[in-house]
Amino acid sequence: MSKKIFTLILITTLTALLLAACGSSQPSAPAVPAGTSSNAVATTAPAAAVDADTDGDGIPDSAEALLGTDPNNADSDGDGQNDLADKEPMLAANPIQESSATVGFTIGGFIVENNVDADGADVADHMEFKVTNPGAADFSGFDIYYTITDQTTGVVQGYYRTLPDLTVKAGEIQTIHFDNSGQPDHFSVNPNNAFYTDVNGLTLEVTLHATGFAPQTASVAKDPGGAEGGGE
Repeated sequence: MSKKIFTLILITTLTALLLAACGSSQPSAPAVPAGTSSNAVATTAPAAAVDADTDGDGIPDSAEALLGTDPNNADSDGDGQNDLADKEPMLAANPIQESSATVGFTIGGFIVENNVDADGADVADHMEFKVTNPGAADFSGFDIYYTITDQTTGVVQGYYRTLPDLTVKAGEIQTIHFDNSGQPDHFSVNPNNAFYTDVNGLTLEVTLHATGFAPQTASVAKDPGGAEGGGE
């Protein structure tokens, strides 16, 4: 027997004796419930965490941020299609069709940057404008279509939504806001839309409509880097 083999056998024997005397350092296997195979226990692993899908559209919230879609709305652009099935989930066509030429209300004071609250305090940039009702009857049943156009690339996003909670009373001038603050007269928006994610200059255009009256349109530029846009 060679010296090398003999030495290897000796080391192996001494190691076995030492482990027997001191106990193995390896953790013991978990107990196997009666009627359960050891293989089943050995191969059972903790369930992987499932990414949240807040709006249930089949797109995880983390992916919505990458795609630019709304994690809180299964139909980001309001065109009636689920985002997962929509080939252009941020580009709805304008569905507003109105034959009336009667002007019942007007819009103005369109601002998208350097906004302030009712007390004059600075608030986060968002889209807002004033609706004036000069008539003797309240207005309700509004819907809105708006676009966000990148001035550099020409890429357009288009969004449509109804505003069932908006009423502009007779003789009133009301400011409405589009953000996610949850305050009265503030309407939710896609938090991943180009307004929040595109650093280029943008052009925003809104069309506000109430059944039986001519839609009113306004536009404003949002400068690169966040300079103020819009005016009274």
